[in-house]
Amino acid sequence: MIKKKPRQSNIELLRILSMLLIVIYHFLKHSIIPNTPNLIYITNPLIAVLHSGVICFILISGYWGIKFSLKGFAKLFLYCAFYSVIIYVIAVLLDPSIWNVYEGLSLILPIQWWFIPVYMCLYLLTPLINIPLKSASNQTKLFFILILILVSFCFGQFIPSLEFGKNPINFILIYYVGNYLRTGLILGKNYNAKKLLGIYILFVFLLFSSMLFGYLYIPNVGKILFRLFYPYNSIGLIINSVLFFLIFTKIKFSSKLINWFSSSTLAVYLIHENQYLSHYLYDFVIKLQNNIDNYVVLAFTIVILAILVFVVSVLIDKLISPLFQILIRFITESNIFIKVDDRIQDLLKF
Repeated sequence: MIKKKPRQSNIELLRILSMLLIVIYHFLKHSIIPNTPNLIYITNPLIAVLHSGVICFILISGYWGIKFSLKGFAKLFLYCAFYSVIIYVIAVLLDPSIWNVYEGLSLILPIQWWFIPVYMCLYLLTPLINIPLKSASNQTKLFFILILILVSFCFGQFIPSLEFGKNPINFILIYYVGNYLRTGLILGKNYNAKKLLGIYILFVFLLFSSMLFGYLYIPNVGKILFRLFYPYNSIGLIINSVLFFLIFTKIKFSSKLINWFSSSTLAVYLIHENQYLSHYLYDFVIKLQNNIDNYVVLAFTIVILAILVFVVSVLIDKLISPLFQILIRFITESNIFIKVDDRIQDLLKF
C-alpha cells in the first residue's frame, strides 16, 4: 500500500489563513460596506488588501499541481453537493415554507457558490493545461503567463464575462503562476520568511495608504487603484497574493493540528457562504456594527467571529465526515465506477 505524502504544514497554514481572510472579507463585503456606504474611502482599500484568499487557494493548486482522476472529481463534486443538500434539508425543517421541489433538486448541483463551478472547470481542464507545463522551459511558462494576463486582465476590461476574473481563464492564469513559483522562480538565500514578510507588509501599507489618500482627496485615482488591485484578474491583486504566498514557502515545520484543521477549510467556505445560512451570519455582523461604536473594537470582534466561524465549521465537518465517507465509498468503489476511472487514466497516459 502506497503511503500518502504528508501535507506540508507551512502551506496548510497558508490555506487556513487564506480562508480566514475570505470569511473576514465576506463580513465586510456583505455586512459592513452595505450598512455604512459613507465609509467607502476606508472599506474599499481594506477589502482590496484582504481579497487575496481565493487567489492563494488557486496558487496552492498550481504549486503542487492537480492530477486529474474521476474519483478526485467525484469526491469534490459530491462533497459540495453533500453540504448543499444537507443544509437545505436542515433549513426546510426549521422553516417548511421555503420547501420547493425544483429548488431541492437543483441543489444537487453545487452551483450556489460561484467559486465551486469555476474550480471544477479548472479541475476538468487540468489534463490539457498540464501538458505544456511538463516540458516547457521557464521562459515559455512566462510567455504563457503573459498571454493569459493579456486575455484575462486586458480583454477583461471590455468583455463582461471576463471582467472580474471569476472564470476558468483567470484560474488557469493563477494555476500557471503557482506552477512557476515552484519550478521557475529562484529566490536568493537572503529572501527568507522574515524579509518576505517585511516586503509584503510594506506593499500592503503602500497599497492601503495610497488608495485611502486617493479616495479622500482624488476620488478618480482611488477608483483606478481599486480597479487595478481588487478584481481577481487584476495584476495588483495577483502580486499581493504571490508575495503573501512566498512567505509560507520559506517556512518549514510540521504540525498534525494545522494539517487536521486545514483538511476541512473547504467546508468553512461551503457552510458560511451557503445561501440558507449566510444571511443569518451577515445580519449578526450588522447588529454588531450597530452596537459597537469603536471601530478598533469592531475590527477585533470581527476577527474573533471569523475564527469562531472557522473552528465551528471545521468541527461540523469532522462530525459529519463519516457520513460523507460512506457515500463516497458507495459510489467510487463500485465496479462500474472503477472501470470507468481506469479507462480514463489509460486515455490520459497518451
